Amino acid sequence: MVLHDNSGSAGFKRCSVHFGPFTLAVVSVLYACLVTSALGGTDKELRLVAGQTKCSGRVEVKVQEEWGTVCNTGWDLAAVSVVCKQLGCPSVIKATGWTNSSAGTGRIWMDHVSCRGNESALWDCKHEGWGKHNCTHQQDVGVTCSDGSDLEMRLMNGGNRCSGRIEIKFQGQWGTVCDDNFNLDHASVVCKQLGCGSAVSFSGSANFGEGSGPIWFDDLVCHGNESALWNCRHEGWGKHNCDHAEDAGVICLEGADLSLRLVDGVTKCSGRLEVRFQGEWGTVCDDGWDSDDAAVACQQLGCPTAITAVGRVNASEGTGHIWLDSVSCQGHESAVWQCRHHEWGKHYCNHNEDAGVTCSDGSDLELRLKGGGSRCAGTVEVEIQKLIGKVCDRSWGLKEADVVCKQLGCGSALRTSYQVYSKIQATNTWLFLNNCNGNETSIWDCKNWQWGGLSCEHYHEAKVTCSAHREPRLVGGDIPCSGRVEVKHGDTWGTICDSDFSLESASVLCRELECGSVVSILGGAHFGEGNGQIWAEEFQCEGNESHLSLCPVAPRLDGTCSHSKDIGVVCSRYTEVRLVGGNTPCEGRVEVKILGTWGPLCNSHWDMEDAHVLCQQLKCGVAASIPGRAPFGKGSGQPWRHMFHCTGTEQHMGDCPVTALGASLCPEGQVASVICSGNRSQTLYPCNSSSSDPESSVVLEENGVPCIGSGQLRLVNGGGRCAGRIEVYHEGSWGTICDDSWDLDDAHVVCRQLGCGVAINATGSAHFGEGSGPIWLDEVNCNGKEPRISQCRSHGWGRQNCRHKEDAGVICSEFMSLRLISDSSSETCAGRLEVFYNGAWGSVGKSDMSATTVGVVCRQLGCTDKGSIRPAPSDKVENRYMWVDNVRCPKGPETLWQCPSSPWKRRLASPSEETWITCADKIRLQEGTTNCSGRVEVWHGGSWGTVCDDSWDLNDAQVVCHQLGCGLALEAGKEAAFGQGTGPIWLNEVKCKGNESSLWDCPARSWGHSDCGHKEDASVKCSVSSRGENSVHEIQYREMNSCLKADDLDLYNSSGDHVDVQ
Repeated sequence: MVLHDNSGSAGFKRCSVHFGPFTLAVVSVLYACLVTSALGGTDKELRLVAGQTKCSGRVEVKVQEEWGTVCNTGWDLAAVSVVCKQLGCPSVIKATGWTNSSAGTGRIWMDHVSCRGNESALWDCKHEGWGKHNCTHQQDVGVTCSDGSDLEMRLMNGGNRCSGRIEIKFQGQWGTVCDDNFNLDHASVVCKQLGCGSAVSFSGSANFGEGSGPIWFDDLVCHGNESALWNCRHEGWGKHNCDHAEDAGVICLEGADLSLRLVDGVTKCSGRLEVRFQGEWGTVCDDGWDSDDAAVACQQLGCPTAITAVGRVNASEGTGHIWLDSVSCQGHESAVWQCRHHEWGKHYCNHNEDAGVTCSDGSDLELRLKGGGSRCAGTVEVEIQKLIGKVCDRSWGLKEADVVCKQLGCGSALRTSYQVYSKIQATNTWLFLNNCNGNETSIWDCKNWQWGGLSCEHYHEAKVTCSAHREPRLVGGDIPCSGRVEVKHGDTWGTICDSDFSLESASVLCRELECGSVVSILGGAHFGEGNGQIWAEEFQCEGNESHLSLCPVAPRLDGTCSHSKDIGVVCSRYTEVRLVGGNTPCEGRVEVKILGTWGPLCNSHWDMEDAHVLCQQLKCGVAASIPGRAPFGKGSGQPWRHMFHCTGTEQHMGDCPVTALGASLCPEGQVASVICSGNRSQTLYPCNSSSSDPESSVVLEENGVPCIGSGQLRLVNGGGRCAGRIEVYHEGSWGTICDDSWDLDDAHVVCRQLGCGVAINATGSAHFGEGSGPIWLDEVNCNGKEPRISQCRSHGWGRQNCRHKEDAGVICSEFMSLRLISDSSSETCAGRLEVFYNGAWGSVGKSDMSATTVGVVCRQLGCTDKGSIRPAPSDKVENRYMWVDNVRCPKGPETLWQCPSSPWKRRLASPSEETWITCADKIRLQEGTTNCSGRVEVWHGGSWGTVCDDSWDLNDAQVVCHQLGCGLALEAGKEAAFGQGTGPIWLNEVKCKGNESSLWDCPARSWGHSDCGHKEDASVKCSVSSRGENSVHEIQYREMNSCLKADDLDLYNSSGDHVDVQ
């Protein structure tokens, strides 16, 4: 092929010079330029000579009508590209040299040719100049331009056409491929190109013998999708730094003798993995072996792939070759050898690292807990394809344990240990969990768990206690969070004997059931007798456990109990709240269930803080808005007028203070509603600063995190939320206010901020006790109209010269107190029922008064949990002011403030309209043969409890008998002479002189501090067999429901300093 070119006299123009003073030098330069110009200005042609095709051969250029060659100095593929393109030849295959190359003759026109590759002609590339060279014709350059159709490839010395050393015929010569960077992608291209299926393996180091001739390729870069090996990126044909000892070879699927099997397993789908390669069986090393690799093996063997595990179970070590190492499958491969791996037979392993698999559809896998007394606690045991083993606790933690509990339907994992009930058999087969993330539904879903093949030496068996090990519930109560205690142990529900359940255990139960704190424990089947199983074990909780399952238990010594002694518990949360009428569960009209009836809640006191808590309780995030005008409907019936006083940070509406007593009637159609964010994970905490926006309950911290701006002020130690020592939350700490300059204007702001009406007294001198922590504010000076105490003038945060004996306090008009008043100043548990409100005492009407309401009154005053209504004394005829009537307490409230009633209205009332109550004695004798004999029990802290017999003697018994009006003491019984009691052991080391008026006037250890058991319950026998009906209550002990002094409240009552309430 010859190509002509006429470039005119451009060379001359480029070489023109301007004559100057240095004539001799310039003439020399001009002469050289004219020579080059003369040669370059003539027609030029390009051809390939002596090749097998018109597109291969020695490169020759015709200049000045004379053909000449090109020297190979600096010649590269860019120059080859220019030649191929200039001659119109294919450029798929480009190479220097040609078949049967030979030296040219005549001129050598070009040397040191340097092309970029985009030139249109070879003479456009840089070169030394026409005819300038230092070469011989032995260095004549040639090229091969080809579409690849004339190239051939074969595999040699492998026994068949699909196995062997790679050889390529190019430029008439067969040559080899160097193994540098050769991998399975390269082998895949070769096998596909030869029609031999997929690549099984590749090898280097002349594994199939050394070849001869050229080494055509080195450092190939293939992706595996190329149609021919020479289409992979390479340095150029024949360019290498190898010798034939590095010749590469491949084995393709059609040329391989391959097979896969499992050996020595418990089923045909488990055991040690072995591969037959080139007629010999060998193993697979477990380096990098994981469940993805195992899944490919299982599928290839026709075994189930739903669950695939690594490990060779109980199979022995293999022998012979270790064929594969570092296998890495993606999961789509049809055979293990199609996965990435080291070269066949290349490894760094021993046979103790032989890989294995277990393939299962899940039906032959079992998980159980053994030795913990229930199916939800114990050592983790597995049975896989009839082989029993345990889980090793290497890498075992709560995350893995939680998956086990979920899989068994046992709730969540509480701890990685358990209380041992029975021994379990030893095992030599271990399961190892390596990659659980905690979200799996079963341990079989954890990645790369290994079954067998390893020892658990230096570790132990995995253990767990799940939350459902002892799953509690409360049954038979009229309200939520109260009832008979029943515990599910294993799959069986049973009751608890009242002697086996302590106040601490009840506290744990309430916490676990998200029912708040314990209010009382009630024995004697208070909530009715259960049926079926009675668990013969004593719970020994410390009280700080999160679940009953974490409490130690001990077998009951006597082993007997009856359902007549079933224990019951009352917890603090009883409020039932729901959202109705919304489009989602997280929006709607707020309804509460009171006195067994659902009804809408009045919105007169409903605010964002209350709404936040309700959204949190319903797992609906935080409150987005509280729309007015009943957008979700008005509901039916009169709205309940309960007022919740949430700070916004509580977890449950039952944790918020609530008042219903005396609440005003609800305006027509004013029902509470809320729209929650719906984001379950969203929650709010108190702001760190008290300088939040007074108009908004939700503000942003400096870091942009939303927080609750309310809840930063509280009254402490005053017996109610509207009286007490003032404490302010600032910079993460609660602190007090100094009483310097403290007055009613300042106190008004506090009362208003807390929704407690107006101030009726601003107290100082730590009237409600000394606080602790910082004293945040001093010299507070409010005008009385500020929305928040932090907005009043003061010295500034933390700037003060006070001590806690100067802590300020307040009594607000909404503060309420309760008392039973009688002619006897020592009697606090019988008399006329009076409530302190708006600065004045007033009586409570007896209309609608029920036994439940009386019980709430007596409990609130610390006077047991029941009482009776009695007529007004006949000598009481004077009319007195009454505050409220029609009080109707449902079951659940701990105080009268939570009970609905008629609105506050101060009016004169006759004694016959008032409520007169006598509460039951706070001491009683149980299970005796007469009314004046039996086990001594006392009421304290909301529960009946017993007295320990340590130091118990006749003097102590004498006080009890006298207190109960039962005459003299005959016996001071010990060691549960009248049976074991229930609940707390309230008193211990009682040391009466015998002349005290009540048992609690005697020296003793602190309430509830005892190291006794109920087998040490004290008892008495008195001389009188039956108490007279007119026996006088001589109980002197008083449990103050408030730190306000009675004189304080009487002072306001007598002064008439109160606000009229209509």
